[in-house]
Amino acid sequence: MRKVLIVVVILAIMLVGYLLISKPRIEEIKYSWGKVNESTTEIIVNVKVYNPNPFPIPLKDVIMDIYMNGIKMGEGHAIKANIPANSESTIVVAIYLDNSKIPKWWVSHIRNGEETTVNVKGDLVFDLKLFEFKFPIGFSRTIKTNILSSVSLSKPETISIDNLANIEIRSVNSRWGNVNDKWTEIVTTADVYNPNTFPINVISFDYTIRMNGILVGNGSEYLNTVIPPKSDAKLKLVTKIMNDRLKDWWVTHIKNGERTKVEIDIKPKVKVAGREISFTLTKQTFEIRTDFLG
Repeated sequence: MRKVLIVVVILAIMLVGYLLISKPRIEEIKYSWGKVNESTTEIIVNVKVYNPNPFPIPLKDVIMDIYMNGIKMGEGHAIKANIPANSESTIVVAIYLDNSKIPKWWVSHIRNGEETTVNVKGDLVFDLKLFEFKFPIGFSRTIKTNILSSVSLSKPETISIDNLANIEIRSVNSRWGNVNDKWTEIVTTADVYNPNTFPINVISFDYTIRMNGILVGNGSEYLNTVIPPKSDAKLKLVTKIMNDRLKDWWVTHIKNGERTKVEIDIKPKVKVAGREISFTLTKQTFEIRTDFLG
């Protein structure tokens, strides 16, 4: 009987303690980019917490994860801290995004129509002695891009090929092609007109793609397309972004305030009067902006 009474008393004390302890309040949460290097991108989470109790409350643990299009990109680490009595303080949490997963995210972004849902999920775990209190923190937001909208030419342009021939570029349009783990295709279609009295043989083309100065794609592709005199033709030019190079681009994008300067240069090689000559079909420079953290 005595043991039962003791248990009842203990439970009563715990209940009174539970009723007397007030849960801390989250006043504000802010997210910002921290340090960025080749391997990781840091996200800093500043959480303003008010402790209404007359005693300090320790932060026991932090559990945080970040997902981009359902891909787990990184996680936060636990920080031990005390929230002083009857006051407001700021808890700083660091989430580390794994840059090696950027190519996988990029594939999902392009396949998803250039749309990404960012989910940050987590809990602050406070030790209130008699019990633990978990406060959920995080956010969800969707970002969209329209990268290839600027890779176009709507007004006709006549180009002189080394003063031996002219070629009229009537339009240039680009779209995404095949996307896999290794590369991302950009399919550029150029409507061209040969105003000359002789055919023009488009043998091949060279291309470079740079993002914030990082060479993410380059190469040469064989075409062998003959444009008859006084005739139209469509040139299908497939260029490739090498996805493994996007880790380096990501670092520059974040360091540059989530802005990227994209440069795409396509140079066909033609055969005119027995000579092989290269000329610039399109040289586009445009900017990508994102706002992952809001």
